[in-house]
Amino acid sequence: MSNKGPLSVYKGLPRGIYIIFISRIIDNMGSVVMPMITLILTQKIGLQKDITGILATVFMVTQAPFLLLGGRLVDRMGSKKVIVLFNTLGALAYIPCGFMKPSIGMALLIALAANLFAVAAPAYNSIVIELVGEDKIKSAYSILFLGYNLGLAIGPAIGGMLFNKYLQALFFIDAITCLISVVLVYFYVPDNSLKKKTGSAFKLNESALRLIFKSPMLIVFSILLLGYNFCYSQWGFMLPLQSASLFLENGAKYYSILVSVNAVCVILFTPILTHLTQKFRPLSVVTIGGLFYMLSFLIFAEGKILFIFIVSAAIMTIGQILININVNIYIAQQVPQAYIGRANSVLSIVNGAGVAVGPVIMGYVLLRISYETAWFIVAGLMLLGSLGMFALNARRYHFLKANNH
Repeated sequence: MSNKGPLSVYKGLPRGIYIIFISRIIDNMGSVVMPMITLILTQKIGLQKDITGILATVFMVTQAPFLLLGGRLVDRMGSKKVIVLFNTLGALAYIPCGFMKPSIGMALLIALAANLFAVAAPAYNSIVIELVGEDKIKSAYSILFLGYNLGLAIGPAIGGMLFNKYLQALFFIDAITCLISVVLVYFYVPDNSLKKKTGSAFKLNESALRLIFKSPMLIVFSILLLGYNFCYSQWGFMLPLQSASLFLENGAKYYSILVSVNAVCVILFTPILTHLTQKFRPLSVVTIGGLFYMLSFLIFAEGKILFIFIVSAAIMTIGQILININVNIYIAQQVPQAYIGRANSVLSIVNGAGVAVGPVIMGYVLLRISYETAWFIVAGLMLLGSLGMFALNARRYHFLKANNH
């Protein structure tokens, strides 16, 4: 019986995947600087909120070319080398901050580190393709998503405890844990990039955007995914504002409870949902995940007590798990191995664009309508996105069926 439980989906993976799982936990347990960036800019450096908002947007925008660079380097050098090199450089950029007083110079070094980490970001998705076969790809993405969130469940809490009195220590913690994770990858994860790319039509000069534009299905998928992330961004923007408006002085505390519920549900539900959806096509699962998002947004619209918000947060987390794992699988199925790094860099930009644009647009909308109406709008957009994914999935199914005859 135990062999058929939810955790059985993680059996039989290559050792390299387990090592990356551990390294992601360690790295994100020490990820204590970026969650505190807004407070560092305002409370420590002393910037006004409007300037902080502009800088936060600039930080995100400047990461786009670094993500594209990372995708190209993954396809040229292999994922392992990119992870080791640029995570090391990012960690080293944090170390001088540990000796500095809060200043614009500190902010610039944080931005530099974030851009260096952005170069490595596409490699974490691409390395899965290099290490596992198609039959294990969903399990591999699932365990790495689990490891990422296990670390994040701890890291921000550490940052919050140390922020007021020991700001400089945060930079050393982040750098050291990142370097430990790099050492694990360097010594214990094999480099299979050349083996996987041998014999492929390997065109290093082709851009990621040109690759996307060659495939109408990838264009539609990218647009729909942008909408998904626009709607998801309201979890971190509209929900805390609504919580403060509804629960007044308890708003921040209650929202932090919802964040904890999200983290716990990711840990508990990821193996179960991976087990249950093992045989499903990726876009079918992404469609279902979108419907879970929509349902949670409708509940947020009508919520008046904390318990209802907790239930809705759990429902939203189910959608989050289903979507995050299966989006990566769809990209892996659609894109030739030689282009996977560049494709993942575009995926990262699309995700970031949705999250960046969502608060800007809905912040403007909330000046004119209630939270309830705003959530209904977001839920409606989510339904449209889910229907789009359903149609795209049906088209791909008929295309594959026609090619098999």
